Amino acid sequence: MRSFIKFMLAVLFIVLIMTISFREKRTAWKGTIEEEYGVEVVKNPKKPIHDDVVFSLKEDLSIGEKEREEKNMFYLLTDMDVDSSGNIYVLDSENVNIKVYDQKGRFLRVFSRKGERPGQLSNPIDIYIDDKNLIYVCDSGNNRISIFNEQGDFVRSIDFHDYSAGKMVGINPQGGIVLRVDKTSLESSMNFITRAYFINMYSDKFDFKRNLYSISVPIMQHFRKGEKGIALTIPYQKELCWTLDSSGNVYIGESQAYEIQVFSASGKKIRRIEKEYEQIKVSKPDIENYVNDQFLFDKKEKAFWSTTIKQQLRIPENKPVFEKFFFAEDKLFVLRSEDGSKGRYFFDIFDDGGRYSWKMRLKIRPWTWKNNKIYAVEKNEAGYHVIKRYKVYWRL
Repeated sequence: MRSFIKFMLAVLFIVLIMTISFREKRTAWKGTIEEEYGVEVVKNPKKPIHDDVVFSLKEDLSIGEKEREEKNMFYLLTDMDVDSSGNIYVLDSENVNIKVYDQKGRFLRVFSRKGERPGQLSNPIDIYIDDKNLIYVCDSGNNRISIFNEQGDFVRSIDFHDYSAGKMVGINPQGGIVLRVDKTSLESSMNFITRAYFINMYSDKFDFKRNLYSISVPIMQHFRKGEKGIALTIPYQKELCWTLDSSGNVYIGESQAYEIQVFSASGKKIRRIEKEYEQIKVSKPDIENYVNDQFLFDKKEKAFWSTTIKQQLRIPENKPVFEKFFFAEDKLFVLRSEDGSKGRYFFDIFDDGGRYSWKMRLKIRPWTWKNNKIYAVEKNEAGYHVIKRYKVYWRL
C-alpha cells in the first residue's frame, strides 16, 4: 500500500513539473533584445506572451444619447479630456466652445467662444488637462495655445509664429512640455499640400529645448479636369502616434511601420520597440469606397471626377499599422484595427520592458484613458456625437 502511495505521489509530482514546464514554455517570450549605438532595441514576435485577458469594460455613463437639450448635444466633437476629479471637458469645434460635465454626466458650464481676443478660440483642435487641472487648448485658427483654469477663466496664451500649435503630447513630472507643432506648405508641382509634423520639448514656460521627431507627408491632392479643380484629403496617409508614461518617457511611432521610439524625459533616445506584423495593402475596393465617400450626396460630381481621381490619386501602398497609443498600469497599449477595418479594434499590449505581452479585442474605439476609465465617442442615429464612459476592471 505504501509503495502504491509513493508511486502515485511520484506520478503527481511528475505531472505537476510537466504542467509548470509546459506553462513556462507556453508563456516564454520569443523575442530578442539588442543594442544599437547605445539604444536598446526590443524585437517582438507576432504572438504575445500570454493568452489571458488583461481587463474587462463595463459602461457606466453616456452623455448625449437620450437628452436632446442643447447643453447635451455635440455638433463637431473634436477632442475631450478629464480632470483629476473626473469632470469631463468636451471641445466642440462647430460651436467653438468647451462644455464641462461632472463625473455623473451632469452639465456644469460652458466657456470660451469664437473670436480672436484673449480667451477666445478660432479653430480649436486639441484639449489637454494637466495634474493641476489647467486646461490647454491648441487653437490652430489663432495659432496659439490658450490656457484656462478649471472654472473656465482665461489664464494666458502662448503664440506661435513659424508653426501651427498642433496637439499637446503631455507634461512630464519635471514640468517639461512635449508638444506637436505643424507646418503646412504647397509642393512645387502645385498638386499636393504637405504638412510637416514636429514633436518638440519645451520648458514649463514654453521655451524651445529640442526636437524629438519629425516627418513630412502630403495631406491633400489637387485634381484638375478642364477648367474645373478639386482638392481632396489623401487617405491612409501616415500619422504620428504618441504617449507619455508615468516617468515622462515619450513614445512616438509612425502609423505605417511597427516601430516605436522611446525618449527619456530629458529627450535622449533610449529604446526602440519593434514587432513582427503583416502589412495590409490598400485595395481597389478601398479606393472605390473612398471616392464614393467624397461624393456621397452628389452623384453628378462623382461621375465627373471618379475616373480622374482613381487614375491620379497618390496614396500609400499599405494601410496604417496602428492608430493611437495609451499608457496605463505601467503598460503600453497600442490601438489597432483588424485588417484595417473600422469597428474591429484591439490592443497590442507591451510590458514596461517593451515586450509584447497581450492582445485584447475591443468592441469600442477608445478616445481617452484617464483615472482607470476609458472614454469613447460614438454617433447616434441622428448623427450626433455621444460620449460613453467605461470602467476598467483589471485581471492582472
